[in-house]
Amino acid sequence: MTIGEAAERTGLTADTLRYYERIGLIPPVPRTDSGLRVYSDEMIAWIMFIQRFKELGMSLDAILNYVKLAMHGRDTRQARKVILLETRRNLMDKIDRLYSCLKEADYQLEHYDSRLLPETESAVERWRSWESAAERSYAL
Repeated sequence: MTIGEAAERTGLTADTLRYYERIGLIPPVPRTDSGLRVYSDEMIAWIMFIQRFKELGMSLDAILNYVKLAMHGRDTRQARKVILLETRRNLMDKIDRLYSCLKEADYQLEHYDSRLLPETESAVERWRSWESAAERSYAL
């Protein structure tokens, strides 16, 4: 299949597929005599394998490191597992930050009328006074 078809099947852009090939995240793609890339179903499966790591939030460097380790064989299993553990830790940190944001949003909603609304109106009044002062200084 062409690069356009591969892009459609994987949800990536053709530029991303070329980039992944250039940095060694996917193996060199066979080409026709005219230089067009030809993707096989096996290559698509490999790209989807890579995409699963990307969906976890793993950086391209970490994925590339994982792939390189995997290419060195079974002796790198523990090192690859460490990469996955670090990815999991990063996900847990994100979840903690999101949970804190959710708690803050709940607090803001719960105290909207008594705290956030008056605070917002006061901030807007200060903005308007700064704006007015700036306009007066430009007029001079």
